[in-house]
Amino acid sequence: MSKEDIKAVSKKKPEVNDSSKELISNSETPIDIYSGIKKKKKIINSLRDLVNGQEDKSTFKNVKKLQTEWKNIGQLDNPKDKSLWTTYNALLDRFYDNRSIYFELKELDRKKNLELKMKLCDKAEKLINNKNIMKSVSVLNNIHNDFKHIGPAPVDKQEALWDRLKSASDELYKKKKKFVSNIKNILNENLDKKNELLTEIKSFSNLKFDDIKKWNKKSREILILKDKWNSIGGTPKKNSKLISKEFWTSFKGFYSDKSNFFKKIDDLYLSNLKIKNSLINRVEKLKDSDDWIGSTKEIKSIQKEWKKVGKVPLKKKDQIYKKFKKVCDHFFERKRVEDKDSIKLHNDNLKAKNKICDTILKLSKKKEFDQEEFLELQIKFLELGHVPKESIDTIKNKYKDSLQILLKSASKFMDSNELNKFKFIIEINTLSNNPFSKNKIYRKKTEIRNKIHTIQSDIKNLKNNIDYLKESETANNLKKEYLLKIEGADKEIDSLKLQLNLINKV
Repeated sequence: MSKEDIKAVSKKKPEVNDSSKELISNSETPIDIYSGIKKKKKIINSLRDLVNGQEDKSTFKNVKKLQTEWKNIGQLDNPKDKSLWTTYNALLDRFYDNRSIYFELKELDRKKNLELKMKLCDKAEKLINNKNIMKSVSVLNNIHNDFKHIGPAPVDKQEALWDRLKSASDELYKKKKKFVSNIKNILNENLDKKNELLTEIKSFSNLKFDDIKKWNKKSREILILKDKWNSIGGTPKKNSKLISKEFWTSFKGFYSDKSNFFKKIDDLYLSNLKIKNSLINRVEKLKDSDDWIGSTKEIKSIQKEWKKVGKVPLKKKDQIYKKFKKVCDHFFERKRVEDKDSIKLHNDNLKAKNKICDTILKLSKKKEFDQEEFLELQIKFLELGHVPKESIDTIKNKYKDSLQILLKSASKFMDSNELNKFKFIIEINTLSNNPFSKNKIYRKKTEIRNKIHTIQSDIKNLKNNIDYLKESETANNLKKEYLLKIEGADKEIDSLKLQLNLINKV
C-alpha cells in the first residue's frame, strides 16, 4: 500500500466495522481463494494506475468496470482479504475525492448508492419480524455483503445508514440468541413426542391376522403414525439416531409381516388358479364328446367342483371364469344343436315362454291382479329349459318388457311397501333359478342382516334419548318425534326380516 493510500485510510471512517464480522463470515465465494486474491491484487493495481494517471473520458467508465469485477469476486476467507479491501476502498475514495471534473458524476453515483443502501436497510428491518430466524440471519449476511460492495454514499449519510443497518442486525441477533436458547427445550419436547409414537408403533410388531381387512386397517393406522412422526421436528443429537432407527425398524417390520401374509394369500390364490385350470382341462377333453348323458353328468360335476374352489388372483378372475364358461357352453351348445329331441324341447320351451309373456301382459291390463298368479307364471318361465340359440335374446327382452309393464300396472293399486315386497320376491325367484347365483344370494343376506343391525342400533339410541328427556313441552314434542321414528324403523325391520325369511327359503 502506498503512503497516499494509507493517508486516505487514516482519514476515512470505514462503512463496515468489526461488529459486522460475524454477519458476513458465512458468505460464499464464487471462485477459489487463491485465484480470488490474485484477481483482487490485479484490480487494485489497475485502479491505482487509473487514480494516479491522467484523466480522460473513459476513466470513470473503467473505474466502474473494476468495481463490478471486484463485487463479482465477493468475500474471501483469507486474512489478506481485509487488507486488500482497505486498499481498494482507499483508492476509490481518492478517485472520487480528488477528481473534481467528475464531481457531479460522483454525487449522482453516491445518491444512487444511498438509495440502494436504504433499500437494504428496509429489507434488514423487515427481517426482524420474520418467524424463520435462522433463514433471516442468512439473508442478513447477504445484505451486509451487498451493503459493503455497493460503494460509498454521501458522507453526511454514511454513519446514519450504518447505524440503521447495525441496529436492525443487533435486534435480529438478539432474537437469534433467544431462539437458540429455546432449541434445547423444543428438541426435548420433540423427543418426548417421538417416544410416545415409538411405544405405539411397537404394538404393531408380530401381528398375526388371517383377515385382509384387518391388515389394511392396521396399514392405515401405521401410516397415520408415520405422518405424525414426520411432522415432529428434530431431537437432541445424542438421541436422534437411535430413536429414529427403532421407529423405522418397527415400521419396516410391520410391512415385512404384512408382505409375508399376502405372499401366503397369493400362493393360495395361485394354487386355486391351478386347480381351476385343471378343471378347464378336464372339460376341454369332454367338450367334443358325443356321449351326451355321461359327459353331461361329468361336466355338471366339474361345475360343482368349480364353485367349491376358493378365490384366484383378481387379475385372472374374469379371464379364468370366461374360459371355463366358454368350454362348458361349447359342449352344451353342441348338445343342443345335435340332439333332435333337445331341439324339439327347445322349441316347445320357446312357445311356452312366449305364452307366459303374453299371459303376463294380459294380467297387467287388469285394474288389480293376483300376485300369486303372476308368481306362478314367473316360476314356470324360469324353470323352463333352454330355447333355440337364435331366440335367446328375443325371449329375454320380451320377458323383461312384460315384467316392466306389469310392475308399472302394480304401482297403481299397491302401496310402496307392498310394491317393494312384490319386487323383492320377483328378484329372489330370479336368483334361485340362476346356477351361478350362490354368492349373490349370500351377499344379499349379509346386506339385509347388516341393515337390520344398523336400524336396531338406531332404535336403541332413540329409546335411550327418550329416557334422558325431562318433562317439558319441548321434550314431549321430541318424544313424539322419536316414537314416530321408532315406529317407522320397526316397520322397516319387519319388512327386512320378511325379505330375509324369503331368501332363507331359497
